[in-house]
Amino acid sequence: MLIFYKKIGPGFNSRFMIGKQTLISLLGGVCYVLPLTAQESAVEGMREATHQFIQGNIEKEKQEIYQYLDSIKSSGNSRKDDVVITEEEIQLVRKLKTIEREIPLDYSSGVKTLISKYTSENYNPYMCRMMGLGQYYFPIFDRIMDEVGVPRELKYLSVVESSLNPRDISSAGATGLWQLMYYEAKEYNLVVDSYTDQRMDPIASSYTIAKILKEAYGLYGDWLLAIASYNGGRGAVGRAIKRSGKEKPTFWDIAPYLTKQTQNYIPKFIAMTYAMTYADENDINAADTELSLKTQALEINKRISLSQVADALQVSKESLRVLNPSFKKNILNGTEESPLRLVLPIVDRKIPVEELYAALNTPAPTPVNENPAALLIDGKYKVRVGETYASIAEKFEVTVQDLRSWNNLRGNQIVPGQSLFIKKETDFVDAKLAHNTERSARRAQSQASRTAYYTVKRGDTLSQIADRNGMSVSRLKSANNLKGSRIKPGMRLKVIKK
Repeated sequence: MLIFYKKIGPGFNSRFMIGKQTLISLLGGVCYVLPLTAQESAVEGMREATHQFIQGNIEKEKQEIYQYLDSIKSSGNSRKDDVVITEEEIQLVRKLKTIEREIPLDYSSGVKTLISKYTSENYNPYMCRMMGLGQYYFPIFDRIMDEVGVPRELKYLSVVESSLNPRDISSAGATGLWQLMYYEAKEYNLVVDSYTDQRMDPIASSYTIAKILKEAYGLYGDWLLAIASYNGGRGAVGRAIKRSGKEKPTFWDIAPYLTKQTQNYIPKFIAMTYAMTYADENDINAADTELSLKTQALEINKRISLSQVADALQVSKESLRVLNPSFKKNILNGTEESPLRLVLPIVDRKIPVEELYAALNTPAPTPVNENPAALLIDGKYKVRVGETYASIAEKFEVTVQDLRSWNNLRGNQIVPGQSLFIKKETDFVDAKLAHNTERSARRAQSQASRTAYYTVKRGDTLSQIADRNGMSVSRLKSANNLKGSRIKPGMRLKVIKK
């Protein structure tokens, strides 16, 4: 027992006693408080140290970026003593380096100007459409880039080259999403003939561009030089490298010795990569497009027309044209030796190959009173007033070259009443594919009865609604007098039942 004295007044002491257990409890409490305080102090210290470490790294990174920008702005003939570097430029470089993977995303004043352009309000509708088209094309490109072994970022070159238009043709004859030249197509075994141009085929052309760029990278060991060589030619890049006087120059070292077009090509690619990667941050949202996002591909080893396929399977003819841009005359001229890929939209279910062939070997409808086979007499067609070689070729789903060859034609002049020989192996004359005019008439008469209305639900898009009803987006817009692609829940849209 411990005895304590406590002074309770002048000259007075009071004695009181504390038991052993009470003393242990008091001391235990003190011992508990001391370690807890030490632990909290340690945690706070760690937080402060972490904060200082992060701040130090941020300052270090900022200083490195500052030096990087200083070296760019003070290089060559542009050297100045009063170089000004803004916080905006520092942040822009930081964001470029954040998304940089295998391909250097270097900063330049040209890159900055183009980023401002691509992320501007005026440019937003274009970028939204690119993002919408990219929902279909970019997964295809990514898969092929991975398979060939090149960086995925290369997919953004397609936006710079063609604005994701597979039918784009330049004044020099460069064609397709990747603007491939004829000699490149032949070198990489793409089919280019009177029926098919695989430079317009998203899959076939993407394999080609991936191989071309991979070979160029193997030659230069630098992705920006490889990209520049695709735009300006390997000869031009080789000459620019020699003129630079450097053994292993960068693109920026040889840029002054390249054409303006190629000098601007790399900044466009870098700026587009930035804009597409930071799309959300810049309010770039995927717009509805005419492309169906769900598709299936079939290998076809016979000659068929897209019109036949569309009618037999009751899918939109326009959606087939959009998904199969490489068929010039809407004819797929496949053979056993060289089958061709047919891409179909998936509406409700996948279509088996057997069902497709069965459909194509049964009578298919044509416009009422317009059966091309019935217009032939002894294999010859009599030209009507106002017709051209092109319109006749389209009617029989052959090419103008076919007509010229079969009839030994040289000029462009065509005369009403003139007889043209049409070969009997064409699809429209083939008995297996004879047209059922009566069925077509019934279908035309029942069109009005098949018109229905669809109430838009939350999350719906025009392309989804069009796909479900076998329509193209443009036809759906036209039927409902829609100018844009924006729809709201509760809207009633006129559709055609399948």
